[in-house]
Amino acid sequence: MKKAFTLIEMLVVVAILSLLLMMTVPVVSSVLKRGQATQCLANLRAMAQGVSVYTAEHQGAFPPALVQTASGSQAWDFFITGSGDSQQIEPGWIWREYGLNRILQCPSFKGADNWQGEAYTGYNYNSSFLGGMQIEVRGRLIRDIPSSNIMNVMSPASTALFGDGEYASGANKFMRSPYPGDLDADFASRDAGTQGFRHHNKTHVAFVDGHVESRAPLREGLSTGFLSEDNDLYDLD
Repeated sequence: MKKAFTLIEMLVVVAILSLLLMMTVPVVSSVLKRGQATQCLANLRAMAQGVSVYTAEHQGAFPPALVQTASGSQAWDFFITGSGDSQQIEPGWIWREYGLNRILQCPSFKGADNWQGEAYTGYNYNSSFLGGMQIEVRGRLIRDIPSSNIMNVMSPASTALFGDGEYASGANKFMRSPYPGDLDADFASRDAGTQGFRHHNKTHVAFVDGHVESRAPLREGLSTGFLSEDNDLYDLD
């Protein structure tokens, strides 16, 4: 005749299983976060390669950050026409041949997209020095700033191209330097174009030369912020 577990034995087994679970969850969570960080770096590297192809096909010009007209917006990541049920989202300047690519979603970013409900979000593009903007309001062009040319980038290895975009209210897809840049001198809300330090307290950056880096915040404890105190990691020099 088989002997049944006593209540004490059952409680001991439950306690051991609970202890093992408590030990396992942090390990699994850490492995998951490392995997997300690795995927994010791969995403940024692929995005930089996409820009490299674009510049080669457009005499060295970087893709526009945004072209806004009455019919919709054409941005580096998505083209959007219509609104509501009639809204259509298509691949942007660097993804015309690839469809709505999940590469544009940072796997560690769970916040809200703040740009017309786009499919993927979490990254931003250097709009202070690289990507230009054309904005039309009621048929009148109020902003017409062309993109920079890669031939004018003096230090490709230290000029940020893409990064983990994040600020207090979500992810803004336009990266801004701490001080007004060559292409956005009249833009005041610079804190909306900061980076998120969401990968083991580091942020990821793709540079113009194609390499990617993990960078710590300028001051300990910051969850969002700029890459440098001045414009050193944003400008063409």
